[in-house]
Amino acid sequence: MQNRNLMMAETAPLQLQQADNCCSLAIFHDEGYKDRDVDVEIQITVKGCYQDTEHVVFKTMPAVEIASATYKGSYEQLTTVNHAVANWANDNGYEFNGAMFCIYHVSPAQTQNPDELVTEACYPVKKK
Repeated sequence: MQNRNLMMAETAPLQLQQADNCCSLAIFHDEGYKDRDVDVEIQITVKGCYQDTEHVVFKTMPAVEIASATYKGSYEQLTTVNHAVANWANDNGYEFNGAMFCIYHVSPAQTQNPDELVTEACYPVKKK
């Protein structure tokens, strides 16, 4: 949440226009699970062009082919979701091809009730 607060504070003077279907994402750059010092990049979708700030970079992301699973409830389910998607990818002739990311359809910014969270766990893939 600290990174999101920094992003919002630095971009407030820019008066960002959020995209019509605004998404907030987290891209996890570490290989494997880490308890602390996680290398995570957060993003939100916006309309228009803006000047980079000290800690915020504006960029256009390329389209990627993904395998994804959307689930409702706490983030404690992520391990189960990871296994389900890995099994599906393996069973269907895919391999992972990039950093895993999550799209937060309903995030802690919208609710404090973990049962109401809606997260789409996305895994870039390619055919083996």
